[in-house]
Amino acid sequence: MVSSNEPMHACSGKKRKHEMGDNADCVEECSRPKEIQGEKDVMENDVNCVKEGARLIEIQGEKCEMKDNANCAEEGGRPKEIQGEKDEMEDNANCVEEGAEPKEIQGGMELEKTAQSVESMDRISHLPDHVIHQILSLLRNVKDAIRTSSFSKRWRSLWYSYGVLIFDEHKFAAGIEPEDGSNKESMFRDYVTDTLRTYLEKCSQIQKLLLHMTSYDLVDTPVVDSWLTFSFAANIKELDLHIGFKDSKRYTVPDIVFSSQTLTGLRISGCILQSCSNITLPHLQKLYLRKIHLAEHIVLNLISCCPSIEDLRFIQCSGLKYLFVYNLISLNRVEIHNCNQLKNVDICAPNLDTFWFSGKKSTPCKVSLELCKSLKKLTIEHPQVTRDFCENQYFKFPLLEKLDLCISDKMKSISIFNPCLKRLALKGCKKLSYAQIVAPNLVSFELKGESMPFVDFFPFCLTDAKLSFESKTEGRDVGLGHGNKLWFMMRPFISRFNPEGFKLVIHSNKNIIIHEDLNTVKYPPLPNLGFEIIKASACLEDILYGLLRTLHPVSVSVISSSDSKFPESVYEMIKIKDEDDPVCCRYNTSKNKCWRHFLKDVKFENWEEMLDVGEASEDVNTSTLYFWLQLSYTTMPCQMRNLGLSWNSHQPDVET
Repeated sequence: MVSSNEPMHACSGKKRKHEMGDNADCVEECSRPKEIQGEKDVMENDVNCVKEGARLIEIQGEKCEMKDNANCAEEGGRPKEIQGEKDEMEDNANCVEEGAEPKEIQGGMELEKTAQSVESMDRISHLPDHVIHQILSLLRNVKDAIRTSSFSKRWRSLWYSYGVLIFDEHKFAAGIEPEDGSNKESMFRDYVTDTLRTYLEKCSQIQKLLLHMTSYDLVDTPVVDSWLTFSFAANIKELDLHIGFKDSKRYTVPDIVFSSQTLTGLRISGCILQSCSNITLPHLQKLYLRKIHLAEHIVLNLISCCPSIEDLRFIQCSGLKYLFVYNLISLNRVEIHNCNQLKNVDICAPNLDTFWFSGKKSTPCKVSLELCKSLKKLTIEHPQVTRDFCENQYFKFPLLEKLDLCISDKMKSISIFNPCLKRLALKGCKKLSYAQIVAPNLVSFELKGESMPFVDFFPFCLTDAKLSFESKTEGRDVGLGHGNKLWFMMRPFISRFNPEGFKLVIHSNKNIIIHEDLNTVKYPPLPNLGFEIIKASACLEDILYGLLRTLHPVSVSVISSSDSKFPESVYEMIKIKDEDDPVCCRYNTSKNKCWRHFLKDVKFENWEEMLDVGEASEDVNTSTLYFWLQLSYTTMPCQMRNLGLSWNSHQPDVET
């Protein structure tokens, strides 16, 4: 290892090799062991070696000394019998200290020193407890956290003390055989009670409790109350409480839930919230309320007693007509989904970063984000709210980077001016004919609707675009009617991109067409088409794999220059692997496999095979596409290669 005090050179590789060789010579020249006492003597003798012309490398730390002298021994003069990589480092460290040949270590001393060497390199087991717990909390699911127990005994013991308890009655009941004849509801309640008691006897804290109960009845109230009492006595940090209900039989959340010094996350679904006069949640950061009947004073009282709240979400809640949020300095994200009785939303949060609002277009609502100057991500999935924002609010967000809007059916034009905007999505564009976008930093654009409006970008600096069109015309008539009109509007948009610097992916329900560049693009006679334009240097796999998963297409057509190897590279992405269990799904359940598990065969098809498939196909769109491809690309200066795909299942694999 080169000392940190020595300058780095361009020819460091050659220099290191000579240095190692010189050091090897230095070791060989030491015919008699030197008596070295302590670290100072070692450094002093090394300095003498440098003065004698050996140019011995400075070695920093015990590990670096072992490693460098191991390399010295490998490139030196005399062969040394070393057992294992770790023994090699240890023996050669002794060699440097003694100035002689490596000692052969046998028996218990060898095992002891090897264990010490492994111990010195196992840094992950020496992390503090709170650091390991933080790592576990950042993993995407509990299964990943469980796998960390294989790292070492210490990680295994810390996983048990980490305390993520998941009780899902639906999954519990699914694991019991029907012939057992047992009362599944009673078994689930006993299981939760016994598990909580057993855990609390061994551990003092619960990191997270997830309780999903599907068969709740009012007589279960004392039992559920006792579970929550146990959990909060164990300083619980996160609670996910989902209690299913029938008719008016809902579980009332006890006051103990709203008085905790340790709780940081609270998700409640299907329960009753009553007024609570003594709310103490100083460290609560996430609050999700779902399928709950709410009153304004209850919500206002709750959020006002949560000064640390960062993430606030209301999902399918009823009763709430007015939502006012003020003086929450830490509030970073607010989401409101399908709370259709809301009439007014007023949020004043100076550090709000993300706001998402969705609801029925038949229920008007006024949304005000007047003082949210830090807003960067805004999603409005409500046509009337979008119209209000278009009139007077966009300019109030100087830091806005991502804007996602659902356009009103009656809106024919839209103008957006924002200097920081990077991503823009316009959805539901039925009658939109003109869009003016003044956004010098805009790089990504998405549009969904029935027609393509004229979009005027100033300036034009897009690096990717996604267009999706739902046509009401039958597939066989698309090429003559809707298709020609849509293509007439799309050509000016596509022409704004550099033809050589971008790829184009076109997809319908069962067919995918991939263009290596934008030089020979034509509009295929298919309904409900999607277009994705990406930079030539961008990764195609992510888009292709997503379409394969959701569509299970019967064909992938690749259009490229005549001497290009691009079709072969696409084939390599799709072809069936030799392994029985693809790595992509090694940890997934049998009901959540990716597209590779359903792919039966993939192969290149020539024109004759394509025509045969087209004539025999029951899918009118596929046969139409095959004939169109032959007519369109046989006479053009490019190549069209078609991949035929067959599947074991016709149902696309959609994650749940």
